[in-house]
Amino acid sequence: MPTCRPARELTLATSQGRLAGLQWHSAGAPRVLCLHGWLDNAASFIPLAAHLESLDLLAIDLPGHGHSEHRHPTSRYHFMDYLFNVDAVLDELGWHDCHLLGHSLGAAISAAYAAGAPERVRSIVLLDTLGPVSVDADTTTERLRRSLVKNRRRARETRRFESVDEMVKARRLVSGMAEDSARLICERGSRKAGEHFEWRSDPALNWVSSLVMTDEQALDLVSHISAPILSLTTTPDSPWASREKMQKCQRAMAQGRHETLEGHHHFHMDVPGKIAKTIGEFIIEHDQTTDQEHS
Repeated sequence: MPTCRPARELTLATSQGRLAGLQWHSAGAPRVLCLHGWLDNAASFIPLAAHLESLDLLAIDLPGHGHSEHRHPTSRYHFMDYLFNVDAVLDELGWHDCHLLGHSLGAAISAAYAAGAPERVRSIVLLDTLGPVSVDADTTTERLRRSLVKNRRRARETRRFESVDEMVKARRLVSGMAEDSARLICERGSRKAGEHFEWRSDPALNWVSSLVMTDEQALDLVSHISAPILSLTTTPDSPWASREKMQKCQRAMAQGRHETLEGHHHFHMDVPGKIAKTIGEFIIEHDQTTDQEHS
């Protein structure tokens, strides 16, 4: 594996709360904001960063994940709120625009943000998700009822582990991740609590969303993305988007370039060398930044 330039720990005091992250800075290179998946964190991009030294990468921990602040107890983790976090990050960094590289939830955020703020997005790379999770409109009431019922229940006590190794085993059991990939996520996503270890992530992330956009709304968003799109998707059907939905999204992204790969959902961590060249060349091709802008 290539030796990556060291990552710098970063803390951003944004208008939407304190967010942490990892930065692999390369002066004058295309600026890329990396957005991880649900219950992952910025460490999700460590393997890829080792292969993308031609890019200026910043991977943030989304709210409630990694080292970032949790949302207020009276708030919820609504999908659309993450878009305002991205906006606030760019403002705090002083970046007028950037490229977005997102995995899973991060890819859904990238797609929706690119539709909502086209002036701030140069290109987007979507890893194993093409757009926001969506449902048939006739499931609205049933979802709201489930959300309210779960919200009435007391939050479970934070699970404690004897070691990070035990956390890695637990994460692999539910995700099927490779051991090295799971360890990266667990090391950043854990903290020592007395003689034990526990997750840093907010337990509230496991809530049942009270409202999810409809299939029509999701398609409207992705059809309005004007930035160049590269999507890399693994062959097994996603549990949150049928093949039919994915094909509709691809057709709606008229300017998109879509490639299907074999592999696991966390393929960007497991085999980063197989996709890094494609990602790097795509971003550089669509970067129009001048040296003066990045000085």
